Amino acid sequence: MKRTALLLILGLACARQDRTALHRRPISPAPASGWAWVSLDAESQRQVKGAWIGDAAGRSVPFLEAREGLWEPRLLPLVDVLSGKDPEGRPTIEFSLKLPDGWQVGEREVLRLDLDLEGAAPWVAQVKAERQREGGAFIAYDPVSPLHLYDLSPSGSRRTLDLPWDGQRYRLTLLASQGQAPRIRGMSAKAEARLEALEAELALEPALAPEPGQPGTWRLSLPEEDRIVGLDLLLAPPAAPLRPEIRFREDPKAYPDAYCSDLVWHLPALRTKATRIALAPVQAKSLSLTLPEGATPQSVRVLVRRQTLIFPAEAGQVYALHLGGEAKRAPGSLGALPSIRALASRMPLSLGTREPDDQGLPTREGADQRARPWMPWLAGLALLVLGWTALRLLRPEPTQKG
Repeated sequence: MKRTALLLILGLACARQDRTALHRRPISPAPASGWAWVSLDAESQRQVKGAWIGDAAGRSVPFLEAREGLWEPRLLPLVDVLSGKDPEGRPTIEFSLKLPDGWQVGEREVLRLDLDLEGAAPWVAQVKAERQREGGAFIAYDPVSPLHLYDLSPSGSRRTLDLPWDGQRYRLTLLASQGQAPRIRGMSAKAEARLEALEAELALEPALAPEPGQPGTWRLSLPEEDRIVGLDLLLAPPAAPLRPEIRFREDPKAYPDAYCSDLVWHLPALRTKATRIALAPVQAKSLSLTLPEGATPQSVRVLVRRQTLIFPAEAGQVYALHLGGEAKRAPGSLGALPSIRALASRMPLSLGTREPDDQGLPTREGADQRARPWMPWLAGLALLVLGWTALRLLRPEPTQKG
């Protein structure tokens, strides 16, 4: 009985709760009831795995992480299509989209356009994209990095575009930058939810340093780990289209190979350049950039788009994002997903300053976990004892003189 009680006391002593890392971030009240969304900052992004949203009473509120694939893509038929050439002889196409029952413009935030083009390679064409809202005139879409389609076989080709879905009718015009702009034979449109295809929230200018012993390779380092979704790479001119190699350094097992599907170039004489490189979201602090011989980066910006949490909020209710411990699970799951249109019509809620969390769930550390650091020492001590015993057994006994 005494031995059992002693073991129980030791077990309770070994199991401890670490509350020092617990903290919470208040979420600004929602102005109206319904779907709300909050964008994480760099600090909370790193702890999203154990994060949970709670109300004033500490009850866990269900939420979703905005991610690719959360909303299924949908093929949208084209209607009222006009294609041919504009008054200046440039290939153009104008179209509207047939919406499924119950849908409105912006039900997904991205339109992926796949164009059927006919032309003699090599060619590069800048895309002038315009959209028309209800009752208005065509308005040009003016992205930070110009849109391009190209066919540089065998170097590569691109015949797809990602545009925000914020118009009733669209018009695309191809402006030749190299060769002759191809003829537009047809196209298809798909509505998708891909937050990374939109403009990045932040454009950070990292420290750029040549990698010792690796010609043509530069290391980019951010002040802290962040969620990288792309690069804006301006090459020193003149630079013909080329494909950089990008490797993330934090976790070689997770990102073992170079990744880059985009071409970049800078040709002032032809008045054309391409700088945007899209990447699958990666949580990292540094990466390496490798360019072919003779190419040099003139400037680089790392594009960051942080994770977004979506949850049902009551107007005026107080909520908080709990971090630093274990996640407190909410009952059930969100079966009815929010539409992007509903989210886009509302401003994101903001996170407040860090404060102590008396409702958080600490990470429990059991006796077996606490014993693990001592196991190598115990194993070593056991080997010494066994070795000493073996030497004693194998040592010959001294002979006695008669």
